[in-house]
Amino acid sequence: MTGGAPQFGQRSEFYTFAPETLAQELPEFTIQREVGKGSMGIVYDAVRKQDNHRVALKVLPPSLTLTERALARFLREAELMEKVSHPAIVRALEHGKHGRLHYFVMEFVDGVTLEQRVKNGPLPARHAAEIGAQVARALHFAHERGIVHRDIKPGNLMLREDGSVVITDFGLARETGTGSLTESGAIVGTPIYMPPEQVLGERGGVGTKSDVYGLGATLYQLVTGSAPFQAETAQGVLKAVLEHDPQPASALQVDLPTALESVIHKAMEKEPARRYGTALELAEDLERFLRGDPVLAPRRSRLRRAVRVIARHKMIAVGTFLLVALTFAAWQLHLERGRWHLETQLAEAGSALLQAAMPYDEQRRPRSQEQRDQLARDAEALADEVLASSPKDERPYYLRARARQRLHDHKGALLDLEAFERLHGGTTVDLLYIKLFSLAGLEGERADARMQETVQLLIRLEQDERGPTACAERLVAIAEETEAGIERLRVLELARTLVTGEDLTAKALLGRIDAAIAAGK
Repeated sequence: MTGGAPQFGQRSEFYTFAPETLAQELPEFTIQREVGKGSMGIVYDAVRKQDNHRVALKVLPPSLTLTERALARFLREAELMEKVSHPAIVRALEHGKHGRLHYFVMEFVDGVTLEQRVKNGPLPARHAAEIGAQVARALHFAHERGIVHRDIKPGNLMLREDGSVVITDFGLARETGTGSLTESGAIVGTPIYMPPEQVLGERGGVGTKSDVYGLGATLYQLVTGSAPFQAETAQGVLKAVLEHDPQPASALQVDLPTALESVIHKAMEKEPARRYGTALELAEDLERFLRGDPVLAPRRSRLRRAVRVIARHKMIAVGTFLLVALTFAAWQLHLERGRWHLETQLAEAGSALLQAAMPYDEQRRPRSQEQRDQLARDAEALADEVLASSPKDERPYYLRARARQRLHDHKGALLDLEAFERLHGGTTVDLLYIKLFSLAGLEGERADARMQETVQLLIRLEQDERGPTACAERLVAIAEETEAGIERLRVLELARTLVTGEDLTAKALLGRIDAAIAAGK
């Protein structure tokens, strides 16, 4: 500062507006606090004085307006947002200029981003699918009006307090059929969630199917807790996006329904022609999954993935195959035979466990409880075989624990979960919820005390002020996806004791709990 006047154009002031300083420049608003930085500009929690309305105020620092391209992008974001009015898209209210400051005003979304939420662990499959269907329909709405977002990711999706989702940050959006404000060959977006055509910076190649890919990559992270591609550098991520398929989501989340995994991977196909044709098609397939109907996405298989990799890299694949075949064939055959058998057994155990959780088979014929119990016993037996030859592998303990939970052998399940913890090097939020379900199936003061200890630990681990309520929401989601039984009722009753507050969210959650308890009795 010099002479008492803010020198916003200086580099030292870039992205450093203090609320009281900004209030001098924009007297129409009461500035509360900075809440984040978008693709271009700073976002503040503010109150518009003319109507005392709480708003999100996005400001472009003057140091950025020195380039016409930056200013054009900022103004375009405001104009594009004003063209779409949808419950799941943040609403733009006005835009303007005061002195050297350009700004626009949006509705204030009270909630957390999905990026913040997934730090607590993966979302339940149904919850993720419900979010995905909402976002896909909102994207289709924008696409029909000629607008492509180009930066769909967990950080740009917010969960309101009522559980609904809203798309934010249109800083990289553009209209279809118009020239881009990006130089040809330049990369815009977030690498982890970008499709290959966006990584390559293809002019005209980035369209509505790019948003479909971004939503698929987002769903992958929501259900697994991990980004689809990871590397030490941005270049490493870009290379992985172009050359590799993501690890199957079910390899990271063994309870993930096969149908939802198929939907996610179809949305993330590297070739746009293999993805869903529109965001609406993606929304409808997610809704089929939620209804329990067969999805249109083809089921993925190991052979199918291998064929696709070879098709993308024919010369490299052939050369590598010959080199391996000629140099290491006999040695690899000897080593791989045992490893392949172990991995096959684990895969079969996981598949049996997933089938046991499904009331219908792949031909939509109902499975009897006896058939589902037998599938759980098959998974347990396969895990036993793996443990006999590989007792230090943590995965069979987890699979056997989940199989034993289905068979109501909760003492055995807890022993396996504790063994998994030891080999894994510690516990996780997800594992604590799974343990809590088995504790709910046991009787006695010791089990009750352990339940309370586990709940208190979960509340401490929930990373927001809604710890008890957040814990209750997760317990209800788990119970709703579980068959009726004493465990389910005890978990629901425990969740009821954790609900705090008298707001609409708490009342709605209590209603869900009471309805679930009534349905289970």
